[in-house]
Amino acid sequence: MSQYKPSEHDGLKQDGTPDKRVGTGEFAHGQVDPVEAGKAGGQTSGSTGDQYKPTENDGLKKDGTEDGRVGTGEFAHGKVDPVEAGKAGGQSS
Repeated sequence: MSQYKPSEHDGLKQDGTPDKRVGTGEFAHGQVDPVEAGKAGGQTSGSTGDQYKPTENDGLKKDGTEDGRVGTGEFAHGKVDPVEAGKAGGQSS
């Protein structure tokens, strides 16, 4: 005896009710208009595109203090001499 497969019967269970596990073929199950979703694609609510970016302002926050997340451009944040690190590179102690 073979097993009944709703996917082979238009997504209906044996009793005729819809099987919710079977896809409808619609974008987001018909709950979202794909055209509207495409227009808003990549945007978040309240985003105007004029957001302040410390990376574009020498690593400074709006209030002028340093943003610790932005790199200084120095090797290991200036804590290690790159020449000495290069000399020791690959050597085991």
